[in-house]
Order: sequence, then structure tokens, then C-alpha cells
Amino acid sequence: MSPPRTNPEDVRRAILAAALEVCQRYGVEGARMEAVAARSGVSKGTLYRYFESKEELLLATVIDSYEQNLPLFDAGADSTSDPADRLEALLDGTTKVLAAVAPRMSVHYQAWGIVAKNPALKERLEEFLRSFHASRCDTLIETIREGQAQGVFDAEADAATFAFAIQALLSGFLYRTTFEPERATPDELRKTLDALVRGVLLVEAEGDSEEVGHG
Repeated sequence: MSPPRTNPEDVRRAILAAALEVCQRYGVEGARMEAVAARSGVSKGTLYRYFESKEELLLATVIDSYEQNLPLFDAGADSTSDPADRLEALLDGTTKVLAAVAPRMSVHYQAWGIVAKNPALKERLEEFLRSFHASRCDTLIETIREGQAQGVFDAEADAATFAFAIQALLSGFLYRTTFEPERATPDELRKTLDALVRGVLLVEAEGDSEEVGHG
């Protein structure tokens, strides 16, 4: 038998992991706090000391699910100063986020529906999502503008609109995984992202007809 956890952050992480597992198994409506407590190895009283209600726990579970995958988006982007290589890394990261988050999207949508009934929790969720997407957009915009300054990307392209389109594509693919997962795959997302880059951003040298994109 595992020794009891004493570090508050370890306890919190165990509860959040258990909540996700219970929601995936029984559905969000069918997930009971008693089951989460049992799965995480804490008492029901301890669970309620960390999260005052099921709605609070659902909100934290969704936010944690996103935060756990934030490093995937930026992975490799800081290892190069070349904007084209950095954009390539960011697009790779975007497809990795899809692969990691897609299995949880059904839980996310169910949880959002419950959380949204509480105005205060709804605002907290929306603020987190706005910040999450804004941060990703800012990274993309900075990379694109550096590439434009160096003549790598089309100077006429709107960096902010392009960055928003990348985030919108990711959101759309995540939504589609809930009912058509065989089509909304990381490979299909990457093909779509590459087509967007070729059609909007890349500056092709005169006489150079070689296709540039994901290898």
C-alpha cells in the first residue's frame, strides 16, 4: 500500500488526475465526489478541503488538462533563432497538443456545460481560455513578424490574423475529435497548417517551384 501523501501539491495533483479518470469512465454527470476521493486515495473530507464543490473540481480539472500540455506547444521553439525553424517547431507543437488533449475533449465539453451554470466559475474559465489562446497567439505573431523582417515570410501577410487562424484550426480539430476522430488527426491538422503556411506566409524565390512544407 502506498504511503499517504503529505505534500499539498501532490495531493492536489492526485485529486485532479483521479477526477479526470472518473469523468472519463462514468461521464461528468455520473462522476461522484466519493469516487474521486477513493480513486485519489484521500478522504471525502480532504477532497472538499481542496475543492469546495464538484463544479470547482471540474473547473480545476479542465484548466489543469490544458496547463499540463502547454510545454508541448513551445517545445523546440526556443532552441533556434531562425524564424522559419521556430514556426516549424510551433506547428509541430500544435499537432502534439491535439494528440494529447483530444482524448479528454468529451470531458472538457461536458464539464464546461456544468461550470457555465455558475457565473463566477464561468468567468474564471473564460478568462483562463482567453489568456491561454492569447499567449499562444503572441508567440506565433512574434515569430512571424521576425520572419517578415528578415524576408522569410510575406511582408503583406497579417501576422495577427494568421496566428488566430492557427488557434482556430486547433480548436476546430479538437471539437471534431469528439464525433469524427478518424478525420481530425494530428497528421490532417499538420497538412492543413502546412497548406496555410504555403498559401499565406512563404516567400518563394523566383523560379523556385519546389514545394516547401512539412517533410
